[in-house]
Amino acid sequence: MNTAIDPLYTARPSAFGNIDPFVVRLLIVLSMTFALLPPGFNWGNTDPSGSYVEGSLIFQIEFGSLFAIGAMLAWRNREWTWRHMLHLNPFLILMIAYCALTMLWSPYPVVTFKRVIQLVGLVLVGIAISPPVGGRQQLIRTMLGTLMVLMAISFVVALAIPSIGVDYELGAAWRGIMTQKNTLGAIAGLCVVFWLKESLGQVFPRALCYAGMLFASFILIMAKSSTAILVATLGSAIYMVVRKRYLTGQFESRRIVLVLAMAAMLALLVFYTLESRLPDSDELLSPITAIFNKSTDLTGRTDIWRLVVLEINKHPIFGIGYGAFWLGEGSPSQSIIDILHWIPLQAHNGYLDIFNELGIVGLCLLALVFVYHIISLIRLTTFDREEAAIHWAMLILILISNLSESEVFRGVLFQNIFFLYSSTSISARLTVQRMQLARQAEQERQRLAQQRQQALLEQAPEKHPEMKGPAR
Repeated sequence: MNTAIDPLYTARPSAFGNIDPFVVRLLIVLSMTFALLPPGFNWGNTDPSGSYVEGSLIFQIEFGSLFAIGAMLAWRNREWTWRHMLHLNPFLILMIAYCALTMLWSPYPVVTFKRVIQLVGLVLVGIAISPPVGGRQQLIRTMLGTLMVLMAISFVVALAIPSIGVDYELGAAWRGIMTQKNTLGAIAGLCVVFWLKESLGQVFPRALCYAGMLFASFILIMAKSSTAILVATLGSAIYMVVRKRYLTGQFESRRIVLVLAMAAMLALLVFYTLESRLPDSDELLSPITAIFNKSTDLTGRTDIWRLVVLEINKHPIFGIGYGAFWLGEGSPSQSIIDILHWIPLQAHNGYLDIFNELGIVGLCLLALVFVYHIISLIRLTTFDREEAAIHWAMLILILISNLSESEVFRGVLFQNIFFLYSSTSISARLTVQRMQLARQAEQERQRLAQQRQQALLEQAPEKHPEMKGPAR
């Protein structure tokens, strides 16, 4: 646990000693494992989205046990839990409340209710594992260890059992024991960024960090996930930029935003001057897609997007209901199934899915969630640039990935879990920092009061000579 935080934390007595660090690690490991592996550990059903709707017994036991352990840890440290709840991202709470409200008009209110319970459970677990109960680096390092183990097993399975570990329909891309190749690529990209972070620290030997980075890069290439390669590259670059003090001063974060905005406006101005028009979506995406030899239709995703936009037009304000659209045959997505002649379980764009299920109200709330998260990261950067840098990198990774895969606020999917844990962890760090500053201010106030009292005592005999007593 972090020694800078631990003095504020006194563990509750236990017959087994202080079990909190172990429970925190257990919760993180279980969260990552259950989210990444096929539901119910059934490799015959590798589509997680479908099983999240089915509500299988094994699935309920997995996450039910996770939420129960999280609730136990939160109750064990209920004083901290209450403090953290008061300082959570307020728009995150509003977002979950609005998701629950959509049960009133959802065509599948029971499914909506289950999805809301998942969000509440994950936030509760996130609160339970946040500092000071969980150490400052515990979330990232436990995630790194868990993901490396899963990648090592995937490496063996891809070589020894290719019928499970290799997806021959997608150019022999590796998926290992994950649900799909993009999932394996995503965790490999995360590990590249995590090992980069550790290579700049003092905890692990440099040789181990470089070996881990090399292995993660190999898995990333074998997964053949263009999105994962892109976000890993950007994530690493953003981590290095934020970690270093290239921009210093009181308004450095505003300067970063201003420089990026000016660069974007300048690029648009140059294009407009040359073409007398603004660029369309294909022209904006073509430089990125050309890098990975992809077409600008993003492997057919835009076909789904157009159909989803037609559905959005039917309920643009409040949405159809949280988690109540992509439920397979006979569900509200049946019209899209009839056109595509296959069964999609997401729009492959998280923002469109939020718009479709929660309407413009939900989309605005999502934007406010991210804005508040960014503001919190800026505050964290002022006193812990190292930790803020990794959360900045992960946020960018999530924001970009959500353009092609629906994960944020999608139940117990991996990136949604990580975002919620990141949000609660950052809120907790800011809460602890405020408490430390308040304690230091109180100590300084008491010190000044004692000095004033001492000065008054020393001046009193000079003002009242009779108080000195008779001279000898």
